[in-house]
Amino acid sequence: MKSRFTANILALSTAVAFATISSTSVVRAEAAEAASGSEKISLLDAAPPVLSVALRYPKYYSDPNTDRATVDGPLAQRQYLFGSFGGARDRLAANGFLFSGGITQTVQGVVDGAGDDGKTRFAGSADFYLGIDTGRAGWWSGGLIIAHAEGNWDVPVSGAGALLPLNADTIMPGEPSSFALSELYLFQALPNDFSLIAGKFAATAFADTTLFANNERNQFLYEGLVNNAVLGAFVPYTSWGALVSKQINPTFSVAGAVLGNTGNALSLGLDDLDADEVTIGAVFDWSPTFYGKPGNYNVLLGYSNKDVASFDVDPRYLLGEVLGEVPVIEEDDNYAMTIAGSQYFWTNPTARRSDGKTVGYGPFFRVGLAPSDRNLIDEFYSIGLGGNGGILGRHDDNWGVGVSYTGFSNDLRDNLDDLNVDVDSNETVAEAFYNVAWTPAIKTSFHVQYVESANPTLDEATILGLRLQLDF
Repeated sequence: MKSRFTANILALSTAVAFATISSTSVVRAEAAEAASGSEKISLLDAAPPVLSVALRYPKYYSDPNTDRATVDGPLAQRQYLFGSFGGARDRLAANGFLFSGGITQTVQGVVDGAGDDGKTRFAGSADFYLGIDTGRAGWWSGGLIIAHAEGNWDVPVSGAGALLPLNADTIMPGEPSSFALSELYLFQALPNDFSLIAGKFAATAFADTTLFANNERNQFLYEGLVNNAVLGAFVPYTSWGALVSKQINPTFSVAGAVLGNTGNALSLGLDDLDADEVTIGAVFDWSPTFYGKPGNYNVLLGYSNKDVASFDVDPRYLLGEVLGEVPVIEEDDNYAMTIAGSQYFWTNPTARRSDGKTVGYGPFFRVGLAPSDRNLIDEFYSIGLGGNGGILGRHDDNWGVGVSYTGFSNDLRDNLDDLNVDVDSNETVAEAFYNVAWTPAIKTSFHVQYVESANPTLDEATILGLRLQLDF
């Protein structure tokens, strides 16, 4: 029965999606194509935000929302250090080929409390993106092919008692030092405001979104203020899958998906695909505007048929499970719900960032819930305030302050208590940062983190960090 169920789910993989991206421009694109005869329609010209969402970054080369005056010219004004390469980059972009790259270097140290014996740690990463707009290339209308290669180096700060990484960027694509082609997929606009994503991609980039806490390269460092921790049991960083979304009206969309629940970004992963280890989900996304202030809210419902260890274990058999003398009891179903929201409370209608984004600030939040008897993390909450635009009219700066609560399974804690292992009910981490844009291509952010560990033997810890971001 189970195998027939999962086979049917996989058969539907081309007709469902995990995430939601606005494709309201598809109808306009169809009309334009009909009027122009054989001319192919560019997805990026019709819906510029698509690539920004895919890259989890506020800008990309040739984005029409970006201030054109910041492409070339004096170094202090450039969005990218290398500019247009004498116009070559513009010619490639006009024919559908877009290149983006960046380097992130972070230094962190524990200045108070437990962690790393007071050492200062340096860690870095590099990201390289190739986007091919099939319309601009003259191949077919409404397609966007994305390849993402990335690597990291050195060892991040540790020992402060946090279960979730204090620097989310250092775990992508895997443990340092690693390099991988972590994403390769197609985004395709379809008629009647449908869109499809198929390939290997980071699903949370499209589903678990907020306006102010969504990117480890230019917003918060701590993983709990970048993504919802409940999703870790359901979706690897990148996985193979297929997605379809439907834009119901200009502000509301629905989606569903099938994703592999095995593998990782470091390998191609096709050999890891297993019909008995998949995640399916549905997303409801609402992007309202209140009194001219944009917002974004989404609800995600997820189900996985991957077998997971049960934490609801009779104490008489618990030690036998740990020693391998008694088979581990498993659950063959898992499910979760997450909610995320963010809303501008104030915007500056007369100001403009060089990347074209809104200048303003507002709150954000995330909530995640999952069964306690089969999930290490069974509840998750985060809340904070973020802003694009900083002090003294520095519109390209951004900042944020937030706190994250990661709740650990009471059933698991009861099991550990039977083994005389004491674990607190939650991990709480607060973080504040300010990101200074020295130029549109060179940014430095200053971070302070406070960790209250779930390990009762560790004191609270304070971590200071400095991050440099270069865009090429």
